[in-house]
Amino acid sequence: MKLSFITDEATQSFEAAVAFAGRLGFAGLELRSVEEQPIDRIAVHTLREWRNRLEAEGLAAACLSSTFFKCGFGDSDGPEMDKLSRLCDAADILGCGLIRGFAFFRPEEGALPADVLASRFEKPAVLLRARGKRLLLEADPSVNPANHASLGALLDKLDRKCFGAVYDPGNNLFDPQREPPYPDGYDAIRPCLAHVHVKDAVLEPDGVPRCVAPGRGLVDWPRVLRRLSADGYDGWLSIEPHYRKQAVLTEEQMRLPLGSRFTAGGMEAARESGLALASLLAEMESEMRDGHT
Repeated sequence: MKLSFITDEATQSFEAAVAFAGRLGFAGLELRSVEEQPIDRIAVHTLREWRNRLEAEGLAAACLSSTFFKCGFGDSDGPEMDKLSRLCDAADILGCGLIRGFAFFRPEEGALPADVLASRFEKPAVLLRARGKRLLLEADPSVNPANHASLGALLDKLDRKCFGAVYDPGNNLFDPQREPPYPDGYDAIRPCLAHVHVKDAVLEPDGVPRCVAPGRGLVDWPRVLRRLSADGYDGWLSIEPHYRKQAVLTEEQMRLPLGSRFTAGGMEAARESGLALASLLAEMESEMRDGHT
């Protein structure tokens, strides 16, 4: 398993993100908003410079973390398809095959059925096939698939060559239905698992979730990591702390992360989360070695 982090959880500076990855011994960067711009709005010449810089440091672009289809159900044509085309262009330049996306904000009256949602992914599928990219959908409390069970039901209706799942067990703690992060959440998307976001959370006395470093919350990360290893997962573990040491992120900032206001104060939390994840992996590897001696 390879370690990466979502860049704007730590910094808006590409150079600072490269340095941060180096300090923590990470293998890649998951690019979301960088230099105050979403990844699909970065100029071509800048992306080429970034590709060269990543290669020089032995780093990879793990995934392009976009807001594709994190919009209203009626807004899926035109601008969103243009966004996906730009994301494919950026992915080509950065040597990345994975793009993160969503399945529309959930209407107030309730989530849309999987077959209705699936119909809106026909055009993206055509583009993704032509461009050789894979769109990874994420369960999120603000969108129609609020948990991994509903995400799995949607992905069952889509072409697995074009679409896959992000497993984000930390998001389960924000799920209104409180799907257990593991094993329920994991098992629901295991056949189409392609990427993992690492966050954790505790529940305050009033029941409101608060994000914390992995291993310090309610997600059983040791069991999750052991299961990923046992299942032969060799993809990315990408930290997404979603907390700040000296501030509290608003619901809107977590819903649509972008720019310096979201990033401010994130470096310390990202470092804490990165070190916590590395420690969990080291403990797992030590247990595996001891089990074979």
